[in-house]
Amino acid sequence: MSKSAKIRVTFKIKQIAEDDWQFEASYPGAEIRYIKGFKSKAEADEWLNGTGRIDWLRSQGYAK
Repeated sequence: MSKSAKIRVTFKIKQIAEDDWQFEASYPGAEIRYIKGFKSKAEADEWLNGTGRIDWLRSQGYAK
């Protein structure tokens, strides 16, 4: 893949139990990865809209 190609990771939030939320992170050609440990939708939304998402993308090699 060229360096100019962009990988678009899609995050889908799912409620597993009352106090258990997680994201399914997916992109074409790879297995779904699960990001777990959220106690509420608000906490998960904060992660998605804050630095958590970017930090995760960097840790996976999807962002600089």
